[in-house]
Amino acid sequence: MTEELSGRPPQPVDVFWKKTILELAKESIASIEGSAKYLILAVSFLEGVYFHAITFSDLKPMFDVASYDHWLLVSLFSAPILLWFMVLGCATMVLMTKSYTVHPDDPADARRIIEGIANTKQRWLVWGLRMLMVSFVLLFVDIIIFLGAR
Repeated sequence: MTEELSGRPPQPVDVFWKKTILELAKESIASIEGSAKYLILAVSFLEGVYFHAITFSDLKPMFDVASYDHWLLVSLFSAPILLWFMVLGCATMVLMTKSYTVHPDDPADARRIIEGIANTKQRWLVWGLRMLMVSFVLLFVDIIIFLGAR
């Protein structure tokens, strides 16, 4: 890495940052996939805790209300579960593989493919994280309703 940078010889710090960004680019897909695996683990844990909390709590007094309120409550208490399943779907899409035709002698083609893979995986991961945040809001609403009914 002794080529010129901006018309001057590279400084050691310039070489460091250039190496760092190249390594980051190489590891970006693995990093995104690792985050998706942690997301799957976290959502699986949340679902387990939520199912146990609902199973062992006495929700019957809350649901002994009018028909309209009953289905509203059922929807509110089911919404986090639905969102968590959607988060799992997004995280699974991050981990999904696809075959690509790569021309090794064409660096522009390789760059286009790698950037496309990283962008697609990142997009799925961000959607999953957004849904997880919305599920936390709904979970908070559920907790307030549950504690308010006591």
